[in-house]
Amino acid sequence: MHDPLRDRPSIVVGMTHRAESVAEIDPASFERELRSGANVVVIDVRDREAFDAWHIPAAGPSVVNVPEADVLARPDSVVIPEGAAVRLICNAGNASARAAALLDHAATDVRSVHDGMIGWSRVLQYDDVPLPGKIAVVQFRREARGCLSYLVIGGGEALVVDPAPDVRAYLDAAACRGVRIRRVLDTHVHADHLSGARDLARLAGATLHLSHPAIARGVRYATEVEGVGDDDALTLGDQAVHVVALPGHTTDMIGVRIGDEALIGGDSVFLDSVARPDLEAGDDGSAMAAGQLYRTLHERVLTLPPAMLLLPCHYAGGRLDGPIVGRLDAVRAAIPELDMDEAGFVRQVLAAMPPRPANYLAIIAVNLGDDVEPDDAARLEIGANNCAVKRAPLA
Repeated sequence: MHDPLRDRPSIVVGMTHRAESVAEIDPASFERELRSGANVVVIDVRDREAFDAWHIPAAGPSVVNVPEADVLARPDSVVIPEGAAVRLICNAGNASARAAALLDHAATDVRSVHDGMIGWSRVLQYDDVPLPGKIAVVQFRREARGCLSYLVIGGGEALVVDPAPDVRAYLDAAACRGVRIRRVLDTHVHADHLSGARDLARLAGATLHLSHPAIARGVRYATEVEGVGDDDALTLGDQAVHVVALPGHTTDMIGVRIGDEALIGGDSVFLDSVARPDLEAGDDGSAMAAGQLYRTLHERVLTLPPAMLLLPCHYAGGRLDGPIVGRLDAVRAAIPELDMDEAGFVRQVLAAMPPRPANYLAIIAVNLGDDVEPDDAARLEIGANNCAVKRAPLA
């Protein structure tokens, strides 16, 4: 197998190492290094199966997989390019620290990524979404997992849609813009990632919203929630946005319509794919849910103005230089399943579903209100999200 590190001038690691603690780098600083194209080598010390399933994409630096057992058994076999900074990563930061202790004399800058892939996967990037009206939107991206969330600002107040677990970024963004977070909304009971909605609502002193069908799914903190339904207005100062029911991916899916300018579409439709219908319905109910999704898309989304912008709540993941957004007419043109009849759409969607997200039943339970220790909660999110159907040969 080709080793990209061996094509660069290098030094070979010996067997000795310092006894003191290895330095760490926080996940946000680590990601900034990767985005900058700095002279960095990333050594992922997880096992090969975990690496192949989900790993850091290269952005200038080399990213290689050397399992911890191989580092411990033969640290002298690890080749490090001369002059490169070395960053080691594992799931939670423990194995990478052990491996870094064996390599830290081999370069001037060797660090273990604090909290590992778990910490890195929670780093948020954000960009303003250009809109012509009085309501402003900021898109937040968990690029490691392809999760999108939004800060919607109007009249000096803000709504946060689908907040990620680490909520400080939303509070900081609102403070920088001089607005108060008044409302927090989850578009549905998420199955692929943990929700930060309760924590954000509590810290911001904001009202937490879920759809009435979400509450009916058995939310165990329902006394803290204000239910919303189709076409309900959510006021923000002297402005308002409106709830749109979008069932199909789940029975409780909703979106947020910003006039005729934009639709935050939740997990109903994405820029190049549609939602999978089985995470709530299961195998037995997936065909019925796919039919419901077809009707939702054709009766409630594609009937909106063609120039209206879709702001999805997922994408394939990876580093971006700006917000992910598309006109509805472009979205329709990009997704051939949308030109099928209902029966063909259902067949195609069911044939193209990827494996279900790791730990999705446990994630649903936590998002419904089950108690979980913080360390255990973080580990539930290991791996990529799989909420969209994948492109398959068209029937």
